[in-house]
Amino acid sequence: HTRAMSSSDAEVACCASQDDAPLLRRVVAPSRSQWEWITSICCALSYACTYFWRYPAFVLPPDVLDVPVRGGFTLRSCISFAFIGGFAAAKLPAAHFASSRLFFRHRRTLLLSLITSSMLIEGAGLAAPHPAAKVGAVFASAFLSSFLWGCMLTYLEGRVTTERHVALATLCLIYAGNASRGALVSSSSSSSGGSS
Repeated sequence: HTRAMSSSDAEVACCASQDDAPLLRRVVAPSRSQWEWITSICCALSYACTYFWRYPAFVLPPDVLDVPVRGGFTLRSCISFAFIGGFAAAKLPAAHFASSRLFFRHRRTLLLSLITSSMLIEGAGLAAPHPAAKVGAVFASAFLSSFLWGCMLTYLEGRVTTERHVALATLCLIYAGNASRGALVSSSSSSSGGSS
């Protein structure tokens, strides 16, 4: 009788584990709609973070930014020109790239590569000792950053809830823009106060 009960218990346990396996998979693995929202939140936050590595170049110490570079321009002026020029120069290439077959086939990989490259180039360039390296890094980072918004919208389009994802990204964009400018003003004020 004990053996029969043991084998019966084993069969029940085996059946229970088999029945629970799909349930566990359903509990652990997010649904398709949940994955879409996870993707949307990651895209929105990633784009928002780009503002916080674009602007540190403008709050470097005055002894760095006021260094003369060429033609009477300081590093501060050259970085400003590089920032604006990088975004302006990338507009047409970015539009072509976002609508290309290459991007449609590898949207996630290329979008992540653009975000990561923009961050690393500016971070490494600003740490370089030579002013020309700083200016070049700001230009290259701004050039790549100009691709991000259009590529992110292309990545998010075609979904049932695309409008909500774009609204979330826009909300993060507005907040990040204001927050990064606030950090810029705060850092500039503290730097000027410390120097005086």
